Amino acid sequence: MSTATAAFNGGFNWFKTGITAGVLLVGTMLFALVYLAIPEFHDWLMATLGVGWAVTAGFGLGVLLAMIYRPMSLVRGWRWWSSLAIVAVTAVAGLTFWQGESGPSYAYGMAGPWGYALTGGQIWLWLIEFIAALVLVSLLLVPKAWRGYWIAGRFLAMVAWAGLVFAAIAARYVAIGLMLASVAVARRTRALVGKRPRTGPRTAQPVIPPAPVSEPKAPEQTEPSSAPPKVSLSRSGGWQLPPLDTLAPPEPHQINGAAIADMTEEIKDALAEHGVYVEVEDVKAGPRVIKFGLVPGYMPVRASKDGDTSKQRPSRVRVGDISKRQKDLALALKSPYIRIIETPEPGEGLVGLEVPNPSPGKVLMRSIVEGPEFTKIVDKGGLAFALGEDAGGQSLALDLAAMPHLLIAGATGSGKSVCINSLVASLLMTRPPDELRMIMVDPKRVELTPFNGIPHLVMPVIVEPDEVQPALRGLINEMSRRYKLMEEMGVRNIAGYNAKANEPMCFLVLIVDELADLMMTGGLEVEQQLVRLAQLGRAAGIHMVLATQRPSVKVVTGLLKANVPARVAFAVASQVDSRVILDGGGAEALMGKGDLLLLNNDFPKARRGQGTLVYDDEMDRLVDFWRNQQGPPLPPIDLSEEDAQADDPDPENIDDIFQGNVLDQARDLALRNPRLTSAMLERRFKVRKSIADELIEELRGEGLVIGG
Repeated sequence: MSTATAAFNGGFNWFKTGITAGVLLVGTMLFALVYLAIPEFHDWLMATLGVGWAVTAGFGLGVLLAMIYRPMSLVRGWRWWSSLAIVAVTAVAGLTFWQGESGPSYAYGMAGPWGYALTGGQIWLWLIEFIAALVLVSLLLVPKAWRGYWIAGRFLAMVAWAGLVFAAIAARYVAIGLMLASVAVARRTRALVGKRPRTGPRTAQPVIPPAPVSEPKAPEQTEPSSAPPKVSLSRSGGWQLPPLDTLAPPEPHQINGAAIADMTEEIKDALAEHGVYVEVEDVKAGPRVIKFGLVPGYMPVRASKDGDTSKQRPSRVRVGDISKRQKDLALALKSPYIRIIETPEPGEGLVGLEVPNPSPGKVLMRSIVEGPEFTKIVDKGGLAFALGEDAGGQSLALDLAAMPHLLIAGATGSGKSVCINSLVASLLMTRPPDELRMIMVDPKRVELTPFNGIPHLVMPVIVEPDEVQPALRGLINEMSRRYKLMEEMGVRNIAGYNAKANEPMCFLVLIVDELADLMMTGGLEVEQQLVRLAQLGRAAGIHMVLATQRPSVKVVTGLLKANVPARVAFAVASQVDSRVILDGGGAEALMGKGDLLLLNNDFPKARRGQGTLVYDDEMDRLVDFWRNQQGPPLPPIDLSEEDAQADDPDPENIDDIFQGNVLDQARDLALRNPRLTSAMLERRFKVRKSIADELIEELRGEGLVIGG
C-alpha cells in the first residue's frame, strides 16, 4: 500500500497542481474584476492589442506551465515553441481584418493599433506573412523540407524563364510583321502619289486635283497655331505693353507629402473616435490651404430585437454630423483655421475640409499672368485680374468687365491693399492707356498716390474727400454721354460700339481705397452716385472697385451690395462683418496675409484662395515703364459736372431752397422733433450734406432746433 501511494504521488504532484490551479483561478477573477470595474483598462486593451491580448495570454500561459512542470521541454522542444510563436503572431495579424462596430476596433480591427502595424491594413501583406509563416514552421518542424522548397523554387524559376523567352520571341515576330506592313503601306502610298492622270479627249477633260505634296505649302496650312499671344506685344495704337520680365519669376513650392498623409490619418481617426466614419478620396494642396475631399461612410448596422442584422439597411453618416465635429478636428490638427464646406462643388460628391498648409508658399503675379486662364481673358478683350490661387492650387483669374464691379473688404494687415495693387498691376500689364483709363480715390494718401504720372489716370489721384463728389458727378455725366452715343449708333454696349465706331471708347475703372471715408463725408449723395454707376455702368464700360476695412451696414449698404455681386473678403474681426460682405460666416476664420474668400456669380458658395503677392520693386518698375513711355496723344475725357449742377441746386446759392417748400417742410419736422439733425434732413429730402447743414443752421437760428 505504501509503495503504491509513493509511486502514485511520485507520478503526479497534487500539491503543486492545486497551487497552480488556485493561482490561475484567482488571477482570472482579478482580471475580470479589473476589466469590469475600470473602463480605462478596457479602453487601454482595445487601444493597444485588442483581442490579440487573448492569443498572447494563451501563448504566455503555455510557456509559464512548461516552466513549472517541464522546464527542459522549452530547450528540447524549441522548434515547437518557435512554431507556436510564429502562429500566434500570424493570428494576431489576421485579427486586423476582423472589424468591430465602433472605436479603435472599427478603425484598426480587433488586433488594435499594435496588431494593425504588422500589416498596415493591407490584405496582400498579410498573405505574404502567412505564406512566410508556413514556410518557417515547416522548416522548423521538418528540417529536411528545404530540399523540397529548393526543387519547387527551381522549377518555378525555369517556368518563368521559359515564359519570358516565349514572350520575347512572340514580340520579335510581331515587330517584324508590323514593319513589313508599314513598308507595304509606304510603297502603296508612293505609287498613288507618283501616278499621273491619263490625258483624255478635250470634250471630257477630267478635273485634276492638286498634288498632295503641294498642300503643305499653301498659306492656309502654314499659319501659326492658335497659341495665346504674349502680353508684351505692342498694340496698333502705338503703345508698348510692359514685358513679362517686369514681374518677378515664380518661386518653386515643395509639397510635403508625408505631412499630408499624416493629416489624412488624423482626420479619419479624430472623426472615428466620435462615431463619424469618413474616407479621404481627394486631396488638393494649395499655397496656403490643403483641401481634403471627405466621403461620408456608413454607420455600423445595429441588430434588431431578435438579433437579426440582415433586415437592417446601412445608413450613411450625415453631413451635419461632420460639420459638428469642426472643433474636434481643429484640436486634432492643432489649428484653429479650418473650414468645412457642407455644400459639395458641382460634379463632386465630396464634403470639403480646408486645413492650413504646414509648408505654405507664395503666389507671385507672374505665375498667374503666364497661365492659360489669364491669357484667355486677355484674348477675348476682357479686363484680366490676377487674384491668386484657390485652395486646390488652381489659378484665380477674373474678368473685371464681366463681374462688373468688385467689393474688397478686410481688416488692417489682411492683404486688402496688396489685392488692389495686384488689380492695378494686372490692368497695366494688359491694357494700354488708349483702351483703359482709371480714376483713383485714396483718402489715406499713401496707397495709390505712387501711381501718379502714369498715362492711364484721367486725373491725379484724389486724396481730398471734397473732390470726390464732383468727380463722381462728372463720371455719371460721362456715362450719360456714352449712352447717347450708343443710342445713336444703335448698339447695346461698349463692345458693339467699338466694333462700328471710328473712334472707340476706352474702359473706365473707378478705384476707391477706403469707402468708409466717402460714406462718412458724402453720406447719402455718395451712396446714390455709386449705386447709379453700379446699375448702369457696365454697358458703358465703367467699372468700380470699392475697398474698405470697416465693413459695416452703414458703409456697405444693402442697395450697394445688391448692385455689386462680386466680393472678396479678407480676414475680418467678427462674424457680423463677414455676413455684411459675404452674406454668411467664414471670413472671421481666415489666417490673414492674403487668405481670402471669393464670392461671385460663378460659384454658389464662397471660394477660398490665396491672394497674389506683388513686391514694391515690381510696382516701381511697372510705374517707371509707363511714365517713361511717350505714346500718341490720348482722347480727352471730360468729367465736368455742369449737367449735374443744372439739375441740382447750387450749394453756394440756396436762397431759392429757403424760399421754397423744402424750408417749410423742414420747419414742420423741427416742430415735431426739436432734436432734428442734418443727416435726417439729408435722407428725408435727398439733398446734399452741405445743403442739409445750411438748413439746420437756419432752423437753429429761428430757435426750432436745439442741441449741437
